Amino acid sequence: MKQKEMKACLVILWGMFTLTTFLLQSCDNGKEVTPALGSGGSPFNPQLPISVKEISPTNGAAGQKVLIYGENFGNDPSLIEVTIGGQKAPVVNVQSTVIYCIVPTKAYSGEIQVTIKQGEEIYSAEVAEIKFEYQRQVVVSSLCGATSEQGSNSAKDGPFNDCGSITNPCFMTWDPEDHNLLYDAEDAGDAEGVGQGIRCFDFTNKQVYTMIPKNSFVGSQRCRTIDFYKDDNGKYHMIVGLAQGNVNSTAVMMFDRIEGGTKPCGFTWGNGRVIAQNQGCQAAAIHPTTGDLYFSNYQNSLLYRVKKYVIEEFATGKRTTPVRPGTADDAAQTILKVQDKEWEFNIMIHPTGKYAYFMVINRNYILRSDFNGETFTAPYVIAGVNSNKDTYVYQDGVGNQARFGNPYSGVFVKNPEYAGNSDEYDFYLTDRHNHAIRILSPLGQVTTYAGRGSASLNSNPWGYANGRLREDARFNRPKGIAWDERDNTIYVGDANNYRIRKIGLEEDVPEEDINEYTPYKKEKNNNFM
Repeated sequence: MKQKEMKACLVILWGMFTLTTFLLQSCDNGKEVTPALGSGGSPFNPQLPISVKEISPTNGAAGQKVLIYGENFGNDPSLIEVTIGGQKAPVVNVQSTVIYCIVPTKAYSGEIQVTIKQGEEIYSAEVAEIKFEYQRQVVVSSLCGATSEQGSNSAKDGPFNDCGSITNPCFMTWDPEDHNLLYDAEDAGDAEGVGQGIRCFDFTNKQVYTMIPKNSFVGSQRCRTIDFYKDDNGKYHMIVGLAQGNVNSTAVMMFDRIEGGTKPCGFTWGNGRVIAQNQGCQAAAIHPTTGDLYFSNYQNSLLYRVKKYVIEEFATGKRTTPVRPGTADDAAQTILKVQDKEWEFNIMIHPTGKYAYFMVINRNYILRSDFNGETFTAPYVIAGVNSNKDTYVYQDGVGNQARFGNPYSGVFVKNPEYAGNSDEYDFYLTDRHNHAIRILSPLGQVTTYAGRGSASLNSNPWGYANGRLREDARFNRPKGIAWDERDNTIYVGDANNYRIRKIGLEEDVPEEDINEYTPYKKEKNNNFM
């Protein structure tokens, strides 16, 4: 046999071997599927129709490998077009009686069509009597926000689909009286850019607007956290934690709701007043059962408490003089020292109030502090390892085996599998410099929930890509996070993508967002790992 002929034979044999290997790897409910290769790769015969007889497996989600059995498919994948549920399915290979393809996203109806075509010319087409049972999956999409083609990050109020950039969304929480209103604290003073103050995402009217502009905060534009205090008359007041550089700086402010405003949700916030002064407050939180206020100090890494009766005095107007730790005014009590000076930590209190997590942002670990019925006790490490602020390591694991890169904020999410246990919540957190959403279990197990996907796009863990949680989705320095328990949806403040991202079932995702891939483009002020 001539050398050229031998090479041609080897190529053909290798192609058949490769296809067979692919097909054998496909599975039907965990079982291997052995394809019937039939005529061994005969070309398409235009004198005969094609037919679809069987599919395997018959159900699955996007990304599932599927074998389509039939007749006269030919042996040229470039001529084969397969749609499932009206969505184009990537064709890996074909060999006469078997097509090997991948289930696309949004294949809701499950209707399968096989078409033999070249360009726009269709030679044969067949709609299968069998339908694929498509299983919706949780995916990442974009709720609102954008970056212009020029890389500018200008924000504006307006509808979800035309609100400009969402600038530095570092903390997110729901309105306690209207769960269609999601609030976002935007820090105007850190590396992620200039935040706008307190913004609101109105899900009823699908509007974004600035509720409290950054210049409304006395002596500080660095709003870090949002919480709510419910007074003895049942009225809610917004509590905002603010970071500033000296002991006389504004640490915590209170805002009252004023009915009858002009904002899309029907109200504005006014009567902002300072209730605590201190240096470098990173977080302020109301205890869910006692009503006491806890706020942090950056310079000395202290946790302070202001009792409920003092907060009530501010709420009713009986007190106007701000609380100042370290003065003769004993309204602010020092509760504990986290560890050392300049520990930047966020306070996330469990819904039951039984404990709190201290997210030590600039030291890359998480502490737990238990509540003894009166106050929080000395914290201990629940996950991660104390490390230098610029050292970012990514690793899943239990306790000190896990590694973080700026664990920033988090939210407690009820896990049905824990029903009846002493703690029924997992803790979902934004891992800022690891560009991921992580899960911390009550026992200290850390896993990655979403992000760092799209390996085919490029080798970086960051970027902007929607789609499946780990396979496709990417974030770029996520910071804020909120959970909507009504439909088990998570919202993420994706700081350097200037967007609010959504993690939910496909049916809740706008069609244009599913599997939307935008190549990563380096933005201004980005300093990556």
